[in-house]
Amino acid sequence: MFDTSKVGQSFPPFSIEVERCKLRELALAIGDDNPIYISREAAQAAGYRDIPLPPTAPTLFNFWGNTHLNEQLRSTGLEIERILHGEEEYEYLAPIYPGDILTGISTIASGKSRQGKDGSSMDIVTVETRYTNQEQQQVLIARTMVVVRIQAS
Repeated sequence: MFDTSKVGQSFPPFSIEVERCKLRELALAIGDDNPIYISREAAQAAGYRDIPLPPTAPTLFNFWGNTHLNEQLRSTGLEIERILHGEEEYEYLAPIYPGDILTGISTIASGKSRQGKDGSSMDIVTVETRYTNQEQQQVLIARTMVVVRIQAS
């Protein structure tokens, strides 16, 4: 059972630099051939200052920027080996471009447990990460919901 006293707990900040090459690689990997994600010139012609962040790019920040997330979740009592990805949500507050250095602070935003009829249970936890850029401007809020299935004893 998830310890609801962990709701509101924040973890140490982490930083990640937004790299132009990684944005291009992401666009190619997901099959998005929109030139604004590949070419600075195309992005500028479309009214952007530079290549904009593809909509799902913040998923990368949890993997490559917040390299301690698994340990942090484990410290709350979650069995990270049993985590299933539930959903992902992004709230963009300002443009994010290559060269920006983002600092994220992750917080347990919500958590609950549900009992199954077979005696099993699952914990449902949402982690919210708020990002600021190198100018201390809030640019992004990312929410990740995970589900941890716990076997019946």
